[in-house]
Amino acid sequence: MGKTRSQQGKDAVVGLAGKGGDVVERASKEIEQALKDDATLQLLAAGDLTVLPQLAASRPASRVNTEPLNLDVIIEEVARMIATTQDHYKCIMFTDLESSTEYKRNMGHTKGYMRNRLFCDICEHAVRRYHGQVVKRLGDGVMAVFETAIDAVLAALLTKRSIAAGRRKLKKLVGSMDYRIGITCGYVKEIPGEAQDYIGHAMDKGARIQTTARRNQILIDEIVYGLIHTKIRDYSGDILIGQPKNVTLKGVGVSTLYEVSPKELGLESSLGTRLRHLFH
Repeated sequence: MGKTRSQQGKDAVVGLAGKGGDVVERASKEIEQALKDDATLQLLAAGDLTVLPQLAASRPASRVNTEPLNLDVIIEEVARMIATTQDHYKCIMFTDLESSTEYKRNMGHTKGYMRNRLFCDICEHAVRRYHGQVVKRLGDGVMAVFETAIDAVLAALLTKRSIAAGRRKLKKLVGSMDYRIGITCGYVKEIPGEAQDYIGHAMDKGARIQTTARRNQILIDEIVYGLIHTKIRDYSGDILIGQPKNVTLKGVGVSTLYEVSPKELGLESSLGTRLRHLFH
């Protein structure tokens, strides 16, 4: 009787332990190929970790490259990259899902990943609807950029509306989905490379605004407010803006923040909304 796929996959990995130093390169390729095999992955998923010490021992210690990296080359590359990037004025939005680490500890990493993924997908669809770009996912949230402040605000409001509308369905799947959103605008540098990224004071400020928000609250700063307040009249039937509040943001300084929310959902800072959440 022929061997099962699982046994074949195990043999492919276990057999690598006996490879000598002359065939390290070929063994490395075989390890890579073995890990692509469904049977090997099934063994690991099933808790058969006997393959791990064998894989770890397949490279002889005598072949370790102890020569330090050339830091001068790396420093030159980084300096050139920073020097050649241009400044761009962007509106930046940070979102964050509450209690992700605690949720994974209580419910398991698979369900935790599902909860994070659902939240990030909801955010990303809202960002795209309003012509923004998700620069990166932060595990339990996203960082996105927009060309206009009103688009960033409308994307945040769509995220809030969508989660509120699907709260019962989401709660059955992954429990409560509470979050915080912060938005600011400013000059940033775009860092080129395979993974796009931005740096600048506005990035730090946007992240701080997000961490300052209450549960399920969207906060904008005085810069965003100044750019959208004339346009808000066009959306006065749909959008609420709270009273300004001066807040000291760690590492940033004092900023004036405003809460924005869909009119039908109310402001999270209002007593009525907080009481409604208590009895929901």
